[in-house]
Amino acid sequence: MIKAALAGQPNCGKSTIFTMMSGVNQRVANYPGVTVEKKSTRLSYKGEAIELVDLPGTYSFSAFSMEEKATVAYLLDDDPDVIINVIDASCLKRSLYLTFQLLEIGKPVIVVLNMMDIAKRRGLTLDRAALETALGVPVIEAVGSKGIGKEAILTAMLAAKKDGAVDNSPQKRPHAYSEIETELNQVESLLTAEPLLSELCNQIDPRWLALKVLENNQTVIERIDARAPAFMEQLHQGAHAKDPNKTAKTIDSIVAAERYRAANLIYEACVSEPLDKKPTLTNLIDKVVLNRWLSFLILGLVIYGTYELSIVKGYALTNYTWPYLATLKNFIVSLLPEPNFIEVPLVTELGIWLVNSALALLNYVPIFLILFMIIAILEDTGYMPRIAFVLDRVFNRYGLHGQSTLPLVLGGAFVGGCAVPGIMATKGIADEQARIATIMTVPYMNCLAKVPFYTLILGAFFASTMSLMMFFISTITFFIALSIARILTLTLLKHRERTPFIMELPPYHLPTLKGVMLRAIQRIWLYIHKVGTIVMAVAVVLFVLLQFPGISKEKQLEIDHRVDVMLMEYDEAIQNSPYYAEVNDKKAIYALINLNNRYRADRMAASQSPEKAAAVDTKYAQNSPEFYKFIKPADKEARAINREIRKLSQQGQLLQNEIKNERISNSFLGMFGRFLEPATEWAGFDWRINVAFLSSFAARESAVATIGSIYESGNAERAEEAFSSDAVGYSALHAAAMLIFMIFTPPCIASMVVVKLNVNSYKLMLLAIFMPFGLGLLFASLFFTLGNYFAWSGTEMMGYFYSTIVGITLLLGFMRRPLKRRFPEGGEAQYTYRHS
Repeated sequence: MIKAALAGQPNCGKSTIFTMMSGVNQRVANYPGVTVEKKSTRLSYKGEAIELVDLPGTYSFSAFSMEEKATVAYLLDDDPDVIINVIDASCLKRSLYLTFQLLEIGKPVIVVLNMMDIAKRRGLTLDRAALETALGVPVIEAVGSKGIGKEAILTAMLAAKKDGAVDNSPQKRPHAYSEIETELNQVESLLTAEPLLSELCNQIDPRWLALKVLENNQTVIERIDARAPAFMEQLHQGAHAKDPNKTAKTIDSIVAAERYRAANLIYEACVSEPLDKKPTLTNLIDKVVLNRWLSFLILGLVIYGTYELSIVKGYALTNYTWPYLATLKNFIVSLLPEPNFIEVPLVTELGIWLVNSALALLNYVPIFLILFMIIAILEDTGYMPRIAFVLDRVFNRYGLHGQSTLPLVLGGAFVGGCAVPGIMATKGIADEQARIATIMTVPYMNCLAKVPFYTLILGAFFASTMSLMMFFISTITFFIALSIARILTLTLLKHRERTPFIMELPPYHLPTLKGVMLRAIQRIWLYIHKVGTIVMAVAVVLFVLLQFPGISKEKQLEIDHRVDVMLMEYDEAIQNSPYYAEVNDKKAIYALINLNNRYRADRMAASQSPEKAAAVDTKYAQNSPEFYKFIKPADKEARAINREIRKLSQQGQLLQNEIKNERISNSFLGMFGRFLEPATEWAGFDWRINVAFLSSFAARESAVATIGSIYESGNAERAEEAFSSDAVGYSALHAAAMLIFMIFTPPCIASMVVVKLNVNSYKLMLLAIFMPFGLGLLFASLFFTLGNYFAWSGTEMMGYFYSTIVGITLLLGFMRRPLKRRFPEGGEAQYTYRHS
């Protein structure tokens, strides 16, 4: 089997090439030890099996960022047979910087010139044969979005595997490091002479390993230490690099300068530019999109449009998907042991609890599908990096950095991220003050797990203003993050040094439908997988904590007496019926109640289709002819039985709900929820809401799962309907207070651990937990109390809260600015285009 690695810089179209090669047959996982996404696929060509791995996009192998570390670790540990280097043909010069590093590894390399159509539109003429000669490896022209080049790439892979090892001597390379040649040769000799490193040197060119050692690349050094623990110490004691003028930093500069020099020479020899350069479409668009004032208006419209399409339109789609989920629930419940009136077997209660927990979250899949599609479009078009540039002007005032944008977006700036990869992504921020401040603010973003809760509350209490409310929620978290970052950089982090922000902006591209759909479906699958694993595990634990120790013996005796009274009243009501003998014993009564409940649930699920409703009638008439005449009665006496059965069923359901509430109230988690009520009642939270928020600390989706299960009334109704019913007793003010608290809610357990790993401080970890919890309870209590006093509506309360946070943020922004970063020409971020 051929093991091939797909490598390239960000925005070079590498994912498009991967999709072209793999189709829909992709596997998504994470690289060991990091949250960087790993995609792979298996295919066959001319009888040869091929495993293709899509490495993270990276500009170099410096191993500072997670992507760089994951790429280097894969090349060292997985030993690919061939490396496919995808290059954006419209910006060849910059792309060659990574190409040179790939050539140094000693593996067969295939260079793929992607986006050839864009290069030609810009008037660039590339001499493929000359480039092939200069690099000494096969060069293939491709347009991944149109499927051009797939056959040539596969053929080149087979040829590379057949040819085997490549001549990687310095004389064969297009670049040389003459200034450090002595040090390189010395370290290379020591590496090849060490018996414990022979396997590593056979796998990777020892000259490349030597260069990484001189550059102090920790990923490579870790691999060397694992095989030969004493090697690095002996190396530092040797005479190979005792020139005090050649530190790792100066070596990096020497290497970079040589690579750029060689890239310039190759570019001039292989690329012809048009004599009259005209502004590209990207330049023209950016004059508007990156305008100092219009940029923020455009960004606001993009965010609002995202929520209008995903939250509002996606929520409307749930009206069509919910009947299918309700049918699924009815089917699963039908497989469980049936209750005997109010006596529900424990396994049935657990099954219904798990089904309600899962369906409460799966109901929002249409919303996430649209949301992930929009995010994929924003990423593929090239607008996402421009958001970073636009926001840097604001971020700088609050001690953050343009590079903070990606972690915040991953954390859920657009709603739908996760704090864990968001925090991990801060490793690429060189600015220490901004890095720590970003880590502390990412948990305030609206992660994917919060979206079901927001949608539940908005659907139940703010259905007419969902887009506006989601816009408020999304943008308010940005203002909160800015305020928290400003406070931290003025206090705990004020002595940390700042660094400049310089970035490249990729050209705009039209996304492909296939690429967008694949990314969206992959992310949806990860969400469903989380629901089926983590959330279900948490649901089982919560079930135990909410089920035991159970109701008291006195309460049980009272319940038994009430059941006897209900059955006695039923018997008196039907004793003169000609059907009395058929439905007077407990077994028949309970069977008829269960059958009637199943029939009503199935008819409700099929209510939008007359054909399906008729099919339900036919099924029950055939399967239960002895009882069907009471379910759908045709005569007066049967209607009387039906009426009494429905009355008894309703009484039993009310009693079941009372038993469930009593059991939950007396449970371990219920007792803790009531213990917190004196503190949370000022925010309008009763013990049940406390229980829901407590469950979200393990996984935030569990808040909705818990609400859906606690307030489930036995019908196949949606969580929104059960939660907003008059019987529950919550108003729009209660809902607004819950939204405020969830906006601030502290990070889940996983993100808390990642905060500790990245800041290496228990003090900051505890601050990341208790600060948002305290602020959330403070603001929820304050505005709930004011809302009741001034008789605000829920929307008014959210508006006043929004205005208050914006005011605090603006006030903090106008305070003394943080230490100014040392930019070449002043105080703002700089950018360059990825156009050659």
